[in-house]
Amino acid sequence: FKAIYTDYIVYEQHRHEFMNQPHARATLLHGGLVWRLAMHSFDIGDLPSILEGISWEAITFGLMLPINDQTYFNNELSEEEVDFMCGTYYLYNSDTMDKVSWWPRPQAWAASGLNVGFWSTRCEEWFQKHLDNIQEGVSRIRNTRINDNNGPMTTMWWRHSLKFNAGITKMMKNVDAACSQFL
Repeated sequence: FKAIYTDYIVYEQHRHEFMNQPHARATLLHGGLVWRLAMHSFDIGDLPSILEGISWEAITFGLMLPINDQTYFNNELSEEEVDFMCGTYYLYNSDTMDKVSWWPRPQAWAASGLNVGFWSTRCEEWFQKHLDNIQEGVSRIRNTRINDNNGPMTTMWWRHSLKFNAGITKMMKNVDAACSQFL
């Protein structure tokens, strides 16, 4: 499988359609790159309905939170929906299965130097640059000899390409530990 730009356009169209689902607000709650991809797919007119609260699907498919003898529900994305948001393809070889994606999946994003706990200016610059690279650098014709470095990549390649500052991962682990200890 060699992805071309048309494959990316189809993925974006499906992602935009997914954002019309009742539980699409879970993409906003997910945070990180999934949140940014959701914002890229939203029409500004859609935001009020998304911000109204949980969808009816939360009780059946969402997250159940038992707190102080009360049960609360919230929308949550399944692993497959997260993979879908990131443009993941499952490639089956004779005895293995590889996952490649247009955008880094949460595991790769969490290990990157961009994961600082909020969507920073640097995150937005990276997002826009990667979007431009996809639009400009992915082959328009299947089976060309061009090596498309801007096409879907494996998690290992994403982790390799997202190494900006090795100290960020350690810092985020320390922040998480301090927050847990505080709570």
